[in-house]
Amino acid sequence: MADWIFTTANALTRQSWAKRWWIVAKTESYFYGSGFIGTSEVNSIIVEFPDLKGQPGYQHTYGQIRELGNAGIQGDATMEGAEEAPVTYDDQITIDLWRNAIRTKGKLSEQYKSDQDTRKWATELLKRWMAAKIDQDLFDAIGTALTKVIYGGDATATADIEAGDYFTLALIAKAVAYSRKATPKIIGSKVGSMQTNGVVVISPDQEYDLQQRDAEWAQAQREALKPGLDNPIFTGASGMKNKVPIHSHERVATATTWGAAGTIAGATALFMGVGAAAMAYFLEKIWEEKSFDYGHKVGFCIGAGYGCSKTVFNAADNAVVGIRTSRTNN
Repeated sequence: MADWIFTTANALTRQSWAKRWWIVAKTESYFYGSGFIGTSEVNSIIVEFPDLKGQPGYQHTYGQIRELGNAGIQGDATMEGAEEAPVTYDDQITIDLWRNAIRTKGKLSEQYKSDQDTRKWATELLKRWMAAKIDQDLFDAIGTALTKVIYGGDATATADIEAGDYFTLALIAKAVAYSRKATPKIIGSKVGSMQTNGVVVISPDQEYDLQQRDAEWAQAQREALKPGLDNPIFTGASGMKNKVPIHSHERVATATTWGAAGTIAGATALFMGVGAAAMAYFLEKIWEEKSFDYGHKVGFCIGAGYGCSKTVFNAADNAVVGIRTSRTNN
């Protein structure tokens, strides 16, 4: 006598994952959601320029005027002929167009789908793709070819980094001191009534090392993130040191070939002040739906026309400092 059973290979077997399409990680725009991007040139970590909306042009140019540096004229000395000419620099953002799309196979295939709405998920996945695309472009732009860098431990280059040169709170204090002496001086954004000294984004492994290996971490956090700091730049942070919110993100650049032997795992955290990067849009959002084959198939397209760039004036990064350390490779 044979028993009638359904094996896992049988298409009729009920599988829990077929009931609901689980998305492991919901990807939303990190930089926008954390309050890093704004239109204020004097208070935004990443400055958004809308100037190319509805206007022709492939590039947006923006500038900086440096503080006056002359000592001035003392007493009755002649002022005429000793005037100071302000120093200005400029940088450019080149724009491009990015799109992605999903198209259904047809009405018969849609009949075979799970009980979740195929079109609903196509829309959701495309929105997440667009957010992730913008975030990755910004991380790549800000973290590439850094001109201002400090290192963990006593290292002065990635080849000097040793296994124990982990990310610490002391490195944030060092970055703040470095930023105040930088040319130009790196200034943090003002959030509500608090003037920050900047913001730092570290890798998840650097965050692990900070929380597990730095004896100062627990006490520092008890004193730092006070109730009432409800701005995204604070609420998205895992802690704060020297008025620097500490964020963590998986897109922070990592390496596995640092150290004298080229075997040390490392990461480059990003300490940023006002004007660390810039974005320019000519199309903030593209969304199109189209039917194919006499309405048998349907497609969805998302996109944006923008450019992003680390702000560089006079061949030097304007408001970003890389912090390179070893990391536990979890």
